[in-house]
Amino acid sequence: MKWVLSWVANTVAILLAAYLLPQVEVSSVLWAVVAALVLGVLNTVVRPIFKVLTLPLTCLTLGLFILVVNGIMVQLLDWLMGTRFEVSSFIWAIITALLISLITTVVNVIVGQAEEE
Repeated sequence: MKWVLSWVANTVAILLAAYLLPQVEVSSVLWAVVAALVLGVLNTVVRPIFKVLTLPLTCLTLGLFILVVNGIMVQLLDWLMGTRFEVSSFIWAIITALLISLITTVVNVIVGQAEEE
């Protein structure tokens, strides 16, 4: 059940990012759901590998390089989804990753509080 809630949170975050950011486009809600699934797989499989490989840079920048790793995940998502999910540049990918992280955190906190009651 927790996995489904995370998937819904990512879908909402991707849709809001596409709505709020002018350089991010999602072709439909269905493709946002698919993009959330693909992003979840990327974050589960590829992101830990990138985090280990970039650990020296992450330590050197006091953790700020994680933003670049998250941007790479969004760029990879853009590449895998083709024209169904598009981000215009790497800077916008970093901003999108930051916004998705913030929105997902807020949704998870709200849903987590609702589950506790």
